[in-house]
Amino acid sequence: MRFSPRFFLTFGLCFFLAACAALRNETTGIELPDTEQRAYRYLVLDNGLKVLLVSDPGADKAGASLDVNVGSRHDPEDYQGLAHFLEHMLFLGTEGYPEAGEYQAFISANGGAHNAFTSVENTNYFFDIRADALEGALDRFAQFFVSPLFNAAYVQREVNAVNSEYRARLRNDQRRELAVFKAQLNPGHPFSKFSVGNLDTLHANREEALREQLLVFYERYYSADIMALTVVGNASLDELEAMVRPRFSPVASHAVPDDRVTQPLFAPDALPRWVNIEPVQNQRSLSLQFPVPDAQPHWRGKPLSYIGNLLGHEGEGSLLSALKEKGWAEGLSAGQSLSLKGQAMFGVNIRLTEDGLANRDAVVALVFRYIELIRKEGIEPWRYAEQAQLAAQQFRFRNRPSLTQELIQLSSSLQKYPAAEVVRGDYLMNDYQPDMLGDYLDAMRPEQAIITLTAPGVETAQREPLYDVPWGLRTVDKTVLAAWQQAPEADLSLPAANPFIADNFSLKVAPGEATIPQALPADSVSELWLNTNRQFVLPKGRSMVLMESALAGEDAASLAKTKMWLSMVRDQLNEVAYPAQLAGLDYGLSANWRGIEISLGGFSQKQAELLAAVLTVLKAPEWDEARFDRLKRKRMRGYENSRRQSPYQQLLADLPRMLQSERPLLDDMAAATASLSMAEVALHAEKVLKDFRYRLMLEGNFDRDEALAMAALTAEVLPEAGQSQPPEQGVANLSSGQRLIPVAAEHSDSALLAYVQAPRDGKDYRVALGLAGQMMSADFYYQLRTQKQLGYVVNAGVYPMRAVGGLFFMVQSPVADAAALQTEVNSYLERWLAGGVTEADFESHRDTLIAKLQQQPENLWEAAGRHWQDLLEGYTAFDSREQLLAALRDLDFDQWWQMMQATLEPEQRRALTVYSLGQWPDVSLVGEPVKDAAVYKAESQYYLFR
Repeated sequence: MRFSPRFFLTFGLCFFLAACAALRNETTGIELPDTEQRAYRYLVLDNGLKVLLVSDPGADKAGASLDVNVGSRHDPEDYQGLAHFLEHMLFLGTEGYPEAGEYQAFISANGGAHNAFTSVENTNYFFDIRADALEGALDRFAQFFVSPLFNAAYVQREVNAVNSEYRARLRNDQRRELAVFKAQLNPGHPFSKFSVGNLDTLHANREEALREQLLVFYERYYSADIMALTVVGNASLDELEAMVRPRFSPVASHAVPDDRVTQPLFAPDALPRWVNIEPVQNQRSLSLQFPVPDAQPHWRGKPLSYIGNLLGHEGEGSLLSALKEKGWAEGLSAGQSLSLKGQAMFGVNIRLTEDGLANRDAVVALVFRYIELIRKEGIEPWRYAEQAQLAAQQFRFRNRPSLTQELIQLSSSLQKYPAAEVVRGDYLMNDYQPDMLGDYLDAMRPEQAIITLTAPGVETAQREPLYDVPWGLRTVDKTVLAAWQQAPEADLSLPAANPFIADNFSLKVAPGEATIPQALPADSVSELWLNTNRQFVLPKGRSMVLMESALAGEDAASLAKTKMWLSMVRDQLNEVAYPAQLAGLDYGLSANWRGIEISLGGFSQKQAELLAAVLTVLKAPEWDEARFDRLKRKRMRGYENSRRQSPYQQLLADLPRMLQSERPLLDDMAAATASLSMAEVALHAEKVLKDFRYRLMLEGNFDRDEALAMAALTAEVLPEAGQSQPPEQGVANLSSGQRLIPVAAEHSDSALLAYVQAPRDGKDYRVALGLAGQMMSADFYYQLRTQKQLGYVVNAGVYPMRAVGGLFFMVQSPVADAAALQTEVNSYLERWLAGGVTEADFESHRDTLIAKLQQQPENLWEAAGRHWQDLLEGYTAFDSREQLLAALRDLDFDQWWQMMQATLEPEQRRALTVYSLGQWPDVSLVGEPVKDAAVYKAESQYYLFR
């Protein structure tokens, strides 16, 4: 696997589309995909702020992202975490909008979402919102960068929130490994700083000094000339520019100097180095990292992407294939792992098996042997041309990402590429320089490596203080280096030419109005549906197959067998499927209560070929004991590690297990998997294959003949068998009262997730609670996080399950116990009911929810996903949203408020709470404890759905 898949889908371009693109590019000056229909404009404001405007007249969502070219490496030495803390503080009031929660409330009330992140060299702020509210959102958003208040009253509160964020991830292995890695760096290097911040590093006991540092940092670095803004909306380019210019021109500019990193990452003679780390989770990984020159100046050539694709290949003869053959690895990734102005690092990360851990030096030797193979035979024009081809094809037929992803990507790209290449820059690969590739490969030698082994029981003698991580150094002497030069025998080879590259990009229909799938008669399968999509006209599509069978997942034992069967299939298919993935064609294979789902996506031309390969292996996998044992151990580790995640993650995973009859409990799945033998799984697979029925849907660039051919191929490879009745899904029908279910999370924080269910099922209650969730989400966050500082993880909103409406309220806290959290949630609901809602607010929020339900899918994948979900849930007219809209329009204010009282009044409330006690094991919550989750599920009443 390679780190950056965006570069590598597939190539192809017809003359007509190329001509259209050239004409459009003359108009905009920006290189755009052939399928792009939106208008772009690049401009630079007088203050130096770079702006990209995108006009999408048909869009019902809008948004913006502003990227500041400053990050955690700019933190003062004695105030580490300051850039991150500033990111938090910007949301807490401006001169134009002084109330701390006003921005969040406006975004939420208009059906949007917002967030921000701080990286090493950048801080990015972003939001999306219903299109007609863009101007109001921009007015509030711009104030962050013009006149923030940095209100002294919130300094202590928000530094507590930063500290809570730090504490919430104390047992996160990625954070822990990064902290140990930073401890190996040159202490004077800016990347060695602690980027998150906590009470100590931010000197929380000196509020005035902290606020002064905040102001100095903001005034020094938050300059318009290092900012880049992207705005997407349905207004014209002129109208968008009129929204942006007056609001962002006042952003101050004071010419922040270019501060390229000049300090070396590692002190002299620090490399080679071997670091051992004891993880929280049961995992084994080996990482080889190399300091290399900054690759950004070579963005047209993408040398590290080229090398990463060869090292990270998973096909026949690859490094991963050889490691799997020896039973030493479960996965591998390679690519650029750090990018700074002036410096970079390249890494190879390997997920080891137990045998791989025992043979760690031989694994390292194989890595260096494969690097040497690339050095000697891999720098070839045809290989580079193929990768460039794949990248070009991905760009030319780009499937638009979600709006938020695109906003962030474009504002970030404005910082890296010339304006003309802001869209194409990540994909462009047209500068083949073999000598430069050789230079990068020469930096990847044993004597220049920092190797990190993360595994239970490794030898450690030191502790990293911020995350309390046991770690140690292994001596790397001449003997060790010599061992790395002695690779074991292995069948290693470079990738062959990719057989899955598409070459037919003809389109089945012209762009037009959105359509829905139509049923086609097909004797070979039970159901066949086709939608030759006119809304997103690309030479791509999605194919979905459901092998429906109650036998596949009727209980924990059956589901465990089916999942192990599919694990065997996926592992065997990997060498075939990986080149297909590089060529823009991927697949998914999963098991659930309905049966087995197969999904394919990408260029439509060769999907039938890949589906045939998947079905062939599904029908007759190679039942190899060594592979089975390796995959079974991997699955068991997954269950074990689930109980070592952050508390809120465990609660979010356990709640649906308690509410859905068909979803087994985690412990039941672990026990069922532990007892499996390969013979049992093979017999189960044979049994399922004798009793299932097909449902197929094709969406995208397919016509009727292709749909019929796909159905015939499916039935030919794996004929439909039996008359399996569709299984039922059960959603718990809660009675009045509060049920309490503890979760034994290994973390000092407490956590609570309260679920409140509607008194009955039906679309009226589902939309009524959807409206309440929209009203509460921002307010709950403001009250419990910003005002009361209970923790970093605070969230509330709607929690529907099929036709059953619900709400959820979640908090993870380092400062309050679970009983206190329960009191806070209950008090919030009581205050909300007592305060009431005006009819005007009801109407406003209803209009917003109507607009959200009317939002069109953002891309072909989302359109296909919506249609497939409708089909599976019985909406064969594909009108689930229309039915919800009708229920919402029929809802009047008095009726809605009565429904809220019936749902939320304490004596009528139907609630289920999952919680973790953390460092307060002796507290008691109010409600009925569930002593045995399995018995509780077995005795519960359920709403039943097909």
